[in-house]
Amino acid sequence: MKNAFRFFCCVCLILFLGGIAFAERKEESVEDEKVIYYLSPNQFDEFQTTASKLLKNAIEKAGYEFRELVAGNEDVTLQLNQMDNAITQDADAIIIAAVDRTAIIEGVNKARAEGIPVIAFDRKIIDTEIDFTSAGGNEMIGILAAEEAARQLKRRYGEVKGSILHITGDPADTYSILVGEAFNETLAQYPKVEINTKIADGWEASNAADIADDWLVAHPDTDMIFSHAEHLAAAIVSVLESKGYEKGQVIMISTVGMPMGLELIRDGWLQATIDFPTLECVAGVVEFIDDIIDNKEIKPGKYTILDAESELTIQPYGPEILHPGKPITEKNVDDPNLWGNQVE
Repeated sequence: MKNAFRFFCCVCLILFLGGIAFAERKEESVEDEKVIYYLSPNQFDEFQTTASKLLKNAIEKAGYEFRELVAGNEDVTLQLNQMDNAITQDADAIIIAAVDRTAIIEGVNKARAEGIPVIAFDRKIIDTEIDFTSAGGNEMIGILAAEEAARQLKRRYGEVKGSILHITGDPADTYSILVGEAFNETLAQYPKVEINTKIADGWEASNAADIADDWLVAHPDTDMIFSHAEHLAAAIVSVLESKGYEKGQVIMISTVGMPMGLELIRDGWLQATIDFPTLECVAGVVEFIDDIIDNKEIKPGKYTILDAESELTIQPYGPEILHPGKPITEKNVDDPNLWGNQVE
């Protein structure tokens, strides 16, 4: 009986000590978990809400704690304060989609001086040194849009010719500048293509609609309208409907791959759009996050990111990986891997 009691006591002691050891290991694990902050510019558009969700899932899956701070409605001052907050909270890394890439420089320099790496997501920061950038290849998106435009015009006429109304986004937006320049330069090889470029200031859909309305009065036989985002395309569709155009009568191409753009393709008004590589931008961050935090060398070259070939170069401001977009037509509009099909 005494032996049984002693055995019982030994078992209890072992379990007790084991429990303490497990609790200590668990506490050490929690304390050792690295924290990554993401500074989002807003949470009112579908791209930003989806990007936040994808980043959270990917960063946590990689074994890090994810904390997000949102700069209201693109509030520069608020984002600067949030950068300071992330620094004082001893972030292990800060991912940022900058509201203003110039205003944020002071915060970037402060964070890096504290040994906290800063990663630019989607929106480049090019006027100071930064630890890493993962962004869309905007020039490639413009090239892909031009190639799709050429394909559509050749299908219509048997050769690449026709008139294009090119409606850009805001002239201060780097994305729109690079997409527009690449689009026009790529189509310059086709002398029978006439491009007329107009600006929708502020990315305002109503401005795009007014441009299309005025243009079609003077040029009702326009072959194609290329707009830089689908919220502009949706406004242009309303103009076409009001003027009695049928679906496909004016070929329409856009970029970004918003859910509304995918619906316009399914409905027949939009013939193609170029998907912005949101998933690839997220995967690009996660691919290198360990090396960035551990301050390891990041080598240039071509990397396969989510089955796409992305190129990593060393720019004057730091390592940068750019991801290509891809055309979306009626053939692949329901692909679940498109970011526009992952919006909740």
